Amino acid sequence: MAVSTVNIPRAISPAHKLADLFAPIRTDLARVEEALIEQAHSFDPRIGEYVRHALSGKGKRLRPALVLLAGGATGRIGGKHLNLAAIIELIHAATLVHDDVLDEAQLRHGQPTSNAHWGNEITVLLGDCLFANALRLAATHLPADACRKLSETTTTICSGEILQTQKRFDPEMTVEQYLDIIHMKTGSLFGLSCELGAHLNAAPPLTVKIMREFGVNFGMAYQIYDDCVDIFGQEREAGKSLGTDMKKGKLTLPWLLLLQHIGAGQNDEIAELLFHGSSQERARLLALVAGNGVMSESHAMIQQFLARAEENLTQAPANDFTRSMSALAGHFAEQSRALLAPAVVGVAA
Repeated sequence: MAVSTVNIPRAISPAHKLADLFAPIRTDLARVEEALIEQAHSFDPRIGEYVRHALSGKGKRLRPALVLLAGGATGRIGGKHLNLAAIIELIHAATLVHDDVLDEAQLRHGQPTSNAHWGNEITVLLGDCLFANALRLAATHLPADACRKLSETTTTICSGEILQTQKRFDPEMTVEQYLDIIHMKTGSLFGLSCELGAHLNAAPPLTVKIMREFGVNFGMAYQIYDDCVDIFGQEREAGKSLGTDMKKGKLTLPWLLLLQHIGAGQNDEIAELLFHGSSQERARLLALVAGNGVMSESHAMIQQFLARAEENLTQAPANDFTRSMSALAGHFAEQSRALLAPAVVGVAA
């Protein structure tokens, strides 16, 4: 099986940490981090502890970084970009808070989740608060058309979560339906981050479109990779609860590919093991998913979306910011190769 490769620039090695890849925006990203800390003080002091906990986790900050990179790539990074980056991260934080409730996750960014600390009732309301505050900030600091796009994307994200919940424990779910859901849940916010980063600079419509398409393709690759981490990763390295997708009946790409490989005659048996099997039986499923070409096919799909993202960048201005965006794609190409290496050794590169 030939795997599309990602053109990794020599200037920045994909082995470097994300902080190194974000060198052109390091100062601005630190200012966004300060803005997020300040946001915790804008809530009622009696709920400040909950908000600080939700925003203090040292996540990758990919979405705000993309806002800034797209802004730098298409002109300059101004105050509106910093506000937008903080708003995007608030929306993302809200989705994580709600996801952890739905998944009953106990660990996020190496620390106990909000629901592990305070229970589901407070945590659901905390997510609502974060969503509402993000839209309040948008109405205060951003143009009306940007606010509309943020609202539309937030609706799309929540709709995607509903559709994914509808499809839990459904062995008839297709790969196409899975890709549609992750496009709504993840691709849309990655795409919007890049789109609005360019739009705030009044970039030409074609450039705005290119930036959005890069974000969507990169976001799709990232979500497939993250879903693979939930199955094949190590909890200590990931810093979050793993195996929650299987336990909660979420059929992500590797499981869907396994069901395709097994065939209709055994689908019911495999689905029963997925959804209701013991930990020992689930371990047997992991052996099955590792031995049926699923890992290499998942890797190939990640590489396919990253290759599309790289192709988008060939039409974008060539500067330090777009080189960092390219390096970011290269970084996750290497991350996915390392995660799925046992299956892709010897695969054509």
